[in-house]
Amino acid sequence: MCKIIRMNTKLTLSMDPNIINKAKKNLQTKEKSLSSIIEDYFKILIATKTKKTSDTPIVGELTGIASTSKKTNKTEIISNYLLEKYK
Repeated sequence: MCKIIRMNTKLTLSMDPNIINKAKKNLQTKEKSLSSIIEDYFKILIATKTKKTSDTPIVGELTGIASTSKKTNKTEIISNYLLEKYK
């Protein structure tokens, strides 16, 4: 039988204290820690960076046709997703 050992490493982040306090208050009612939320964010970020998609010819033709009212990047989309998920 093989056991998987998970080791945690401390990470120091510099962030706006107001954001940290609001996040902690928001998470008090949920069973998630701020560390686990940040870890989830990194997992999603890594998955989207390393995921290779092979578009079909139709998807390739349609890519870029639709425009949005504001420009958003992948990081912003992921951030918004996580903020909504852990509201």
